[in-house]
Amino acid sequence: MRKTYESRAGSRRHLKLPRPLVPMTRATTRRRLAADVQHVVVVGAGLSGLSAAARLRASGLKVTVLEAEETVGGRCKTERLTSAHGAFEADTGATVLTMPQLVEAAVQSLGQQMPDSWKLTKLSPAYTAQFASERSIRLYSDPARMSQEIAEFAAAKFPEDASRQAERLVSGYEDYRAWSQDMFSAAFDNFLAADFDSVLDLVATPSSASDLGRLVGLGAFGSLARATRGFVPDAELARLFTFQALYAGQAPAKARAVYSVISHMDTGMGVFYPQHSIGEAAEAMAGALVAAGADVRTGTPVAGFNFAASGTSVSSVRLASGEVVEADAVICTTDLAVTDRLMNRPRTPQRRPVPLRWAPSAVVIHGTVPTAVSDTFASQSHHTLSFGEAWDETFTQITGARGRGSLMTDPSLLITRPAKSAPSRIIQGAEDSVYAGETFEPISILAPVPNLASAPVQWENIQDRYVEEILRELEERGFSGLRASLSIARVDTPQSWANTYGYGEGTPFALAHTFAQTGPFRPRNVSGYGVDNVILAGSGTTPGVGVPTVLLSGALAARRITGGGVR
Repeated sequence: MRKTYESRAGSRRHLKLPRPLVPMTRATTRRRLAADVQHVVVVGAGLSGLSAAARLRASGLKVTVLEAEETVGGRCKTERLTSAHGAFEADTGATVLTMPQLVEAAVQSLGQQMPDSWKLTKLSPAYTAQFASERSIRLYSDPARMSQEIAEFAAAKFPEDASRQAERLVSGYEDYRAWSQDMFSAAFDNFLAADFDSVLDLVATPSSASDLGRLVGLGAFGSLARATRGFVPDAELARLFTFQALYAGQAPAKARAVYSVISHMDTGMGVFYPQHSIGEAAEAMAGALVAAGADVRTGTPVAGFNFAASGTSVSSVRLASGEVVEADAVICTTDLAVTDRLMNRPRTPQRRPVPLRWAPSAVVIHGTVPTAVSDTFASQSHHTLSFGEAWDETFTQITGARGRGSLMTDPSLLITRPAKSAPSRIIQGAEDSVYAGETFEPISILAPVPNLASAPVQWENIQDRYVEEILRELEERGFSGLRASLSIARVDTPQSWANTYGYGEGTPFALAHTFAQTGPFRPRNVSGYGVDNVILAGSGTTPGVGVPTVLLSGALAARRITGGGVR
């Protein structure tokens, strides 16, 4: 069903921000569209599409945003689900929000202010980590608080040598924090917040050449695991600063050390959560776009593109309804596998043709649990990282090459309880039901698994059994009563990611960040299909996967049309 998105943001207020992290006016050497562009169609209202649309509309262009789903947000949205306990809201995509200034910058580029409801909580702790040794530690972005936590962890782990071990580990953490901050500083302007026309862009300006030299000096292209252990020698603690490699689709031992920037975003800069749901980020941008005169339509699937007679440009966008929307340029933010189908032509290779390598996938269980049960859980954090004893073996299993992957034999899991930061997410049992008088909270459990190419599992045959195994494992790890009391509303698997959304090889994490799929070697946002006026944005192109990076990706795609800096 086609409908036009209407803002629910209400009144708006201004948030005073620190110095903007987006390079707003930095000159660019990247080429832009040569044609005169007045109307841009943006396919997809995820964070990258909304970010792109905001910059385009801010430049005075006519903008139409087309979203197949009934809600905005894409892979960072909140949906209403129903369990046996009642209807509730679930964050069905990303649950970790870092660098929220990028959301605010997109809204403010339109001359709009953030909604009054935009009240961010900085999670403290950002995570609680539980280990197979039955030790645990809370992860704080505040350095003094984290140093204290590490000292207490060392005292418990090494009671006979507590003072020396605490000093050693705290000192290592402080050195790691300074190093990852330096890595972020060197990488941001010219690599993290950048797209590329060629590998020569790495040294195209004195600034980029200087930053590349800084990155080399910091060991950016060595092993992430080895570099981190050089600072944090304890194997359990090192996991806190390397598990983020999963977002990049790589084992920490194989990921490049430059991906410590991902760790720095949440362990150094902090993890945030809006007042009620993660979906508020996309809602705020969509509302600002509507207020600024953009046309944002949800429930409007795109069927394909019509090409000009030359075949080198798109003239219009075909909707599933049969409507045709004329366009001078298109920014396509769909998953790369979906874009391939919409374009219906081969993607132009940037180098010797090689198969794309997709990131691992995940099974995610969404449901509700009585607060009388959840209040007894061993961890009371918004995010809990429950690590199995295996680590290197786990990554070997879930990142295996085609046909060689397997399910985790000793799973590491992410448990998310948004009501710990947003009490409004608690639901009441219906008065006319057996749950009258009880309260329930939403819970999501994420288990990394291989993608469908790595392990072609028939998920429809094993889903129930696999979920049961995960719940049994969590029971043994301190989530007592979960298995009996959890009411499941939905389970997402690689098969459902592929069938419902068309994600490549059934992974919501897009292409893996192997060396051959990073920076200038990642599929570029221009000229990907021999078409001049289609620009890509989102996790499949530059800069890559993650909330901050897709927001930047949208801004970079818009810059290909508007020129100038990323505003």
